Amino acid sequence: MKRFAPVLLCMILAAVYAQEIIENPKMPQNKNAGRVLKLEQVFRIDGEGEDYYHNGARELKIDKSGNIYICDSWMSGQKAHLLKFSPDGIFLKDLYKQGEGPGEIQSAYEFSLNEPEVFVYDYMKRKIILMDIEGRFKNEFKITSGQLNEFIGVFEDWLVFMRKDTPYERKVSKIYDVKDVIVFLSKNGQKEKDLYTFLSKEFYVSQAQGGGGSNWDPFKAAMGDGKLFVCHTREYLIEVLDLNTGEITTRFKRKYARAKHEMREFEKKFILKYDAPKKKFDIDVMGLFYNNGQLWIKTSTEDKDKGFLFDIFDTKGQFLDSFYINIKGRILKIDGGFLYSAESDEEELPLIVKYRITDSSLRD
Repeated sequence: MKRFAPVLLCMILAAVYAQEIIENPKMPQNKNAGRVLKLEQVFRIDGEGEDYYHNGARELKIDKSGNIYICDSWMSGQKAHLLKFSPDGIFLKDLYKQGEGPGEIQSAYEFSLNEPEVFVYDYMKRKIILMDIEGRFKNEFKITSGQLNEFIGVFEDWLVFMRKDTPYERKVSKIYDVKDVIVFLSKNGQKEKDLYTFLSKEFYVSQAQGGGGSNWDPFKAAMGDGKLFVCHTREYLIEVLDLNTGEITTRFKRKYARAKHEMREFEKKFILKYDAPKKKFDIDVMGLFYNNGQLWIKTSTEDKDKGFLFDIFDTKGQFLDSFYINIKGRILKIDGGFLYSAESDEEELPLIVKYRITDSSLRD
């Protein structure tokens, strides 16, 4: 029966990709589309306080009490942090413990909240650390099946990951087909299963030329309401994976004017050295955010005065609204009527800013 597995996989994938795509028009339902979203600063968290510092926020999550958790960017020679702040931005504690012992993190990591627990993925040591929201160590286990590339979140009794399966032998420098596999791992590490496979492309340098490569297709994901929203292509296309059934329920896009890619100097040198393909356009979808039953999409459309264009869809793939967000930093999270971003102060030091969304024309 094993010899039929590849054929069966191809049949399943063919059925999925034959599924009808919801084609939305260029303009959304909201007649006020194209405006700049109105924001009001609530507070900011500086990169350094009396009892803490951070190297610039990489992820931000919020618990049910409104407490804020951030993990920062890690660089060689720097201590990483997992900082907890009160709802009004007052520092509470650092949950990060650096090291290689029980409950300790070596360096690179990701985390997810599942109250009253915090799951930390130390992908340098390939282990999961479980602590409570006060940072008290509870348990840890090793991941024995192999490297998991991205910790997406927690769904019911499962930890949700993405594993990128790349070609083992790369004899020629070219674009290869790869698999972005959504993986379920039980909270105690005893069970693991592949839920669904998205197909994408990556440019890899041949092993004879030293290996390595260059990103081609993105993998952008946001989880909410039992669904995983994914973009895994350079073009504007969102697929909705039902985490209960492991099936794609919806695929949608809209008419979109692509942004031309401006090649940087290092790209020119890379293309010349490895005969790599040129990117004509930027990636259309630059970020996904799930917020109260809506999907916020950061697009590649940028206006120097207005900022980046964001599109809003409902979970059925209907194009509701579109507006620009004009901030100087990188959006970390959109939570109800608030937006959190990683920015820099006047001295180029990192900080986190919380904004209230005051735009009255924003659809609920």
